[in-house]
Formats: sequence, structure tokens, C-alpha cells
Amino acid sequence: MDMDKRDYLLHSVKSAMRILRLFSTEEPELGVSEMASRIELSKSSTHRLILTLLKEEYLEKNEINRKYLLELSLLGLTGIITNTMENHKESLPILEYLVEQLGETVHINVLEENDVVYIHKVECKHPVRLLSDIGKKNPAYCSSAGKVILAYQSKEMINRVLQSELSSYGPNTITESEKLRENLINIKLLGYSVAIEELHEGVVSIAVPVRDYTEEVIAAISVVGPIQRMHDHKFPTYIQILQLSAMKLSQQLGFFENVKSK
Repeated sequence: MDMDKRDYLLHSVKSAMRILRLFSTEEPELGVSEMASRIELSKSSTHRLILTLLKEEYLEKNEINRKYLLELSLLGLTGIITNTMENHKESLPILEYLVEQLGETVHINVLEENDVVYIHKVECKHPVRLLSDIGKKNPAYCSSAGKVILAYQSKEMINRVLQSELSSYGPNTITESEKLRENLINIKLLGYSVAIEELHEGVVSIAVPVRDYTEEVIAAISVVGPIQRMHDHKFPTYIQILQLSAMKLSQQLGFFENVKSK
């Protein structure tokens, strides 16, 4: 890509972001002329950017007054950001406690489309080198955290994952859709997920769900370590401690209060 074209694209992206930032609670709807004036672009250039934002579902048009407003899918990101910030703030003492009790690295994970994303991590004294840096994505279907969140999602969401390409990442990755479906059903019944060498060879992970005030599963707490240290006879202890900690975090996110009120 030549320099002039790259500069043009960067300018367009910046202008599009400026348009999105124009909207507020006080001004939820804006017309083309208003937007063009405020970002200091011509009406034709502004309209081209608006058409792109409409196509990408960042804006929608009010057909009655011919003005534009933020699309609901974009507004939904606010809830994701809020949940992520709350998870981060509330989870740190809990993760530190888990590392102290379990002696292995622990994570907070969320689902993003077909992937699990690590949003917080506290490492143990002798961590295993894994691809689990903050912000890192891994396929949800072959990680304990991804599967325990996925197990509580809608049938449509689960089917979308099952119909995707299920590549092998570790010796025990489940690559058959119906076998994976049965695994997810069992995980939901048990309330936890164990993945032994599914994402990485020689690595075990155990995850439990975290709920918020809506009672929906919005995250997972997982513990990850080498198979040489995480023996199966320790699994019941890991699971019990993880579940107690996940309930504490869920309560801090409003789950307990919501259940009590029913």
C-alpha cells in the first residue's frame, strides 16, 4: 500500500471515529449537516463515512426525521466494557487467593465470538509458558474456560461453534462436533470443565463459570498447570476451591442479590 492511500485510510478512520464520538445522551440523534459542521468536513465526505458506518452497523437511520443514531450493537459494547472493568477490579484479590491455595496460575476469561479471551491473570511461582497473555485469544472449544462459558450459551451460539472448523491443538482436542456437543452438555450438568492436553500438550486446565446480576454466565475462572503437578486425584479440591471463589466473584457482580430477591 502506497503512502498516500495509507494516509487517506487513516484520515477516514479518524473522521469516522470523530463522528461516533459526536453522539451523547443529550444529543442521541444527529443530521448530516450537523455532523459535517462539527468534524469540519464537506457534507458529501461526511455522508460517505456515514454510509460506511451504516453498512458496518455502527449507525442506524431514523426514517421519520432522517437523522442518525448509534446502532444498538455498538451500544452493547458499553455493557461488555463495564463487565470487563468490574471483572478486573473485583477479581484480583480472588485470583491472588487462588494462586496461594492452588499453587498454579489462574485466569479470568470471557467469550468473544468463537474464542476465549484472557482478561486477567495471576501467575504462580513456577508458571508454565503458555499462550495466555492478557488479551490473547484461543479457540473456545478446546480450553476449559471457553467450554465452561460456551456450555451455558444459546443453542444458536453453540451450533455456530460446532459448525466451524474444529482443528486439533493438543493430543486430546475434541474435533468431532457431536462428541463436543455431548461434552458441553456434561459440563453444564457438572458445573465445571476439565481439559487435559486439549489446548496444549502436557497442560491441564480446570474452569468454573462466573455469573453477574442477570444470572447469565459472563466469564470463567480457570486454573492452569502442567500435567506433572495437576494430578487427577487433586481435581476435586481444585474444583471445590474454584467454585467457592467463582460464587464469591458472582456475588460481588450482583448475582447473589438477584437470586435472593426472587
